[in-house]
Amino acid sequence: MDTGLKGKLVIITGGARGLGYASATKFALEGAEIVLADINEEMGKESAAKLHEETGAVCHAYRLDVSRVDEIKAFFAKIKADFGRVDILINNAGIQIRNDCLDFKEEDWDKLMDINLKGVFFCCQQGGLIMKDNGGGVIVNMSSSTAVRTTPGRAPYCISKAGVKNLTMVLSCEFAKYHIRMNAVAPGWIMTNMLQDGFRLGVVSDKQLMAFGRAFEQEFIGQGNTDRTMEQTLDLGWELLATLPRNALDRCDAATLDKYYEPAKARISKANNK
Repeated sequence: MDTGLKGKLVIITGGARGLGYASATKFALEGAEIVLADINEEMGKESAAKLHEETGAVCHAYRLDVSRVDEIKAFFAKIKADFGRVDILINNAGIQIRNDCLDFKEEDWDKLMDINLKGVFFCCQQGGLIMKDNGGGVIVNMSSSTAVRTTPGRAPYCISKAGVKNLTMVLSCEFAKYHIRMNAVAPGWIMTNMLQDGFRLGVVSDKQLMAFGRAFEQEFIGQGNTDRTMEQTLDLGWELLATLPRNALDRCDAATLDKYYEPAKARISKANNK
């Protein structure tokens, strides 16, 4: 199937690793020309070389600190000089800083908002100016499921991603007259470096998730025929969820957790005892 991406110039901020690099790989496989824009210039160059080797696509690496408006303007000026266009812009760069609201520092708030929200706005602005001159383009902003389902200990991150969601809604209306399409995607948990950083901060360990996965596979996926009632099945599900820390269950509301989450009833599967 022809996706229409062959030869398109795709810019991905935070593209050197994680979700940004995965997105770049997909675009490259569809024949697009890739620009990885990342604050880590050396990693960006390594990732661009790796992407070219893996896909055969034309790949470039540029340094970009999205927290600085002057760098954003200089970056897009160079892109316009080097390529003359921006067909697709993926605003993926982002960070998270975990801490309780009562202890959150002003400098951490500013750093997170500068990257996650201000950077997205000004990349849309500067990329949009080039697209406007060339008759249109596509912008995709990376929001998060936490924009609508909040997580304790990550309030500023959740707020920033809610901001990206609403920024996208507003700018999509303003940019439409220039034939610029804009949307946001809201991923859930994906095993990226940023999520692994969260593991190291003690929210939930990779070993805990692996243990939960093995137990779930044994008790549900590999269960075969069973005479369990629906009530017994739900009870079993909560016994498995009880193997994880409460603050990792950010898809459940507090009232539901208060009623059903009981760590003392955590079920450890036979698979995890091997």
